[in-house]
Amino acid sequence: MQCPAGQRTNKHSFVTAHKAQYAVSTLCRHLKISRSWFYGFLTSQDTRDQRLVIREARDLELLPKIKAFFKASGKCYGSKRIHQDLMADGEIASERRVAIIMKENKVSPLLRKRRKPKTTDSKHDMKPSPNLLEQKFNCQTPNTVWLADITYIDTR
Repeated sequence: MQCPAGQRTNKHSFVTAHKAQYAVSTLCRHLKISRSWFYGFLTSQDTRDQRLVIREARDLELLPKIKAFFKASGKCYGSKRIHQDLMADGEIASERRVAIIMKENKVSPLLRKRRKPKTTDSKHDMKPSPNLLEQKFNCQTPNTVWLADITYIDTR
């Protein structure tokens, strides 16, 4: 008896295929798996399938509410805010579950470009202020000359 190389599910399918010819305990001993794992795998597979069906039904129940909150937000809320809206509405679902449902159903806000601030308007017909200081930076009395630095303005 040779066991195909692979994961535990392969070992499980091998034991299932050959249990009519050999005892389950013998097969498990040769494959170096426990009998309790083999029988436990069968029951856990059923409960796993049941949980999957329940989760899918819950997802289908939450999807219309998620879409409604998304539409009400102007299609700009992500999973965090949608989750907060669901919690406020009395629905119990994790933020991760909401994010998964939104991703699977392609419910996501559009990414917007960051707005670049405009600091100057050079297309005007106004004249610049006169240079009253005329590069004479020496001052004899306090509070007679005020200077400012505008190097933070992007002039590219």
